[in-house]
Amino acid sequence: MICPVFHSRAVTALLLTPVLAVGMAGCNYTFAGGGGLPSHIGTVYVPPVDNKTTQFALTQVFTDKLLEAVRRNLGVQLASEAEADATIVASLTRYTDTAINFQGIEDVGAAVFQRRVTISAQVQFVDHAKNEIIWNGTGVVGEGEYSPADPAGESTGQDVALDNLVQKIVDGAQSQW
Repeated sequence: MICPVFHSRAVTALLLTPVLAVGMAGCNYTFAGGGGLPSHIGTVYVPPVDNKTTQFALTQVFTDKLLEAVRRNLGVQLASEAEADATIVASLTRYTDTAINFQGIEDVGAAVFQRRVTISAQVQFVDHAKNEIIWNGTGVVGEGEYSPADPAGESTGQDVALDNLVQKIVDGAQSQW
């Protein structure tokens, strides 16, 4: 004997399936916009990065990562200022290294298990053809965590934070179109 509850659900499902399929076939659902740069931007100039933090060693590392990401991820060639279609101006504005996982120990202080490096930047993407700022990231932030027990220590957190920061800059530049 067939259970009436199961039978009625099965019949309902069989009857609704063709209706749903026809209804969904009529939907032209597509994703558009976002991604890439305007077609007239094929070359980009990146001037030396301004570093307003106390971590002066970050300047060259950040510059190298930014140049590589612009070339690889934005699909443009690097060029001199006079020949470029656009300019990306970046400034490192803030650096912090904070304990995020620790345990207080009486009469000793604290045992730190995990720290977070936070690096902030200000970035402008300027289109020379239109003579306008096409993206302005005033508080772009990258974060990277590390263990104080790691032999590389803080530099591990810096590297991860810079990678995240550069990725956010690329994403921001691509999000405007």
